[in-house]
Amino acid sequence: MALKRRVILSTLVLATLGMIMIYSASSYSAELHTGDAFFYVKKQALGFIAGLVTMLLGYKVKVEWLSKFKWAIYAVSMVLLLILFIPGVGQSSYGATRWINLGFITLQSSEIAKFGLVIFLACYLADHPPTTIKKLIIPVICGMAMCVAVMLEPNMSITIVIGASLMVMLYLGGMQRKHIVVGIVLVAIALPLLILLEPYRIKRLVAFVDPWANPKGEGYQLIQSYYALGSGGVFGVGLFNSRQKYLYLPFAESDFIFSVIGEELGLVGCVCVLTVFLVLIVSGVKIAIKADGNKERLLAAGITTVIAIQTLLNVAVVSGSVPPTGVPLPYVSAGGSSLMVFMFASGILCKLAPQDNKAQIMLFHKKINRKIKIHA
Repeated sequence: MALKRRVILSTLVLATLGMIMIYSASSYSAELHTGDAFFYVKKQALGFIAGLVTMLLGYKVKVEWLSKFKWAIYAVSMVLLLILFIPGVGQSSYGATRWINLGFITLQSSEIAKFGLVIFLACYLADHPPTTIKKLIIPVICGMAMCVAVMLEPNMSITIVIGASLMVMLYLGGMQRKHIVVGIVLVAIALPLLILLEPYRIKRLVAFVDPWANPKGEGYQLIQSYYALGSGGVFGVGLFNSRQKYLYLPFAESDFIFSVIGEELGLVGCVCVLTVFLVLIVSGVKIAIKADGNKERLLAAGITTVIAIQTLLNVAVVSGSVPPTGVPLPYVSAGGSSLMVFMFASGILCKLAPQDNKAQIMLFHKKINRKIKIHA
């Protein structure tokens, strides 16, 4: 199967599964709070329809255009993050200001900005390989500025995704190993400091070490996630039969939707879902390897890195492998703007995918026929 078809199929499978699981995870709470059991899945369905459009746009966009407007793309990404702090613009929830409410849709700025940074870095690093400290200054400053803006929301999970993607792209762009080591050391120093600066992060870290020390407080969500995954067993309790969705597991339709998947579909279902993600990620890696130019290679690698890191981080959080932090599962978690942006990214991957043999042969024949007509 061609890489392009793998990307399209895996994207549609994950998005469709997401709508099914969002309904299952949110139907009770949605009916209780809004009177409509389909409230969240309707919003996700609208995001999916819009996502099909953005996916097509991603497929149609030319890398030359992205390169020409790379600074504008970065500027818009930063503006979307910074206007959140203007009173009346940013929408707050649970102590975090991460959304712009447009009335008909709520945009999560960081979801758009992280791919904006990937596009900027791919186009910039291809023309300015970061082989020296001087050449590292601009991409590092741009990446760190975005990390700071996202961190101020606060949103540590997406900050980690952006920071890790920045390091990967700098490495692929040509950064020297000694500079990589310095970067890793700085990150190792910064992460504990960021945790210590916010008391709630310290509580989450304590809850990660021993969630049962405060089972009704900081440890509650992780314990409920354990219950969901544990009760699912090998084959699950059955689709739509989750017990944790009855207001036991917070954010069951968004950040912790993988817990509901584990409960209803079991270990087998979790493995199947992760296999689809693996197909998408491996396809992205192959597209990057086979890409025609440096811009295309870095762009495919950056998009794939974001998808891979965010997927791993979400699964690690719900399984208790890393301290709790709110991060959606790409394509699956509730969030129309997130789905639209990830589908746009899938469209770009499809654009960058090499043509299969049949398509190349047809294109070759067309070129030959044109030349024959010209000479005739």
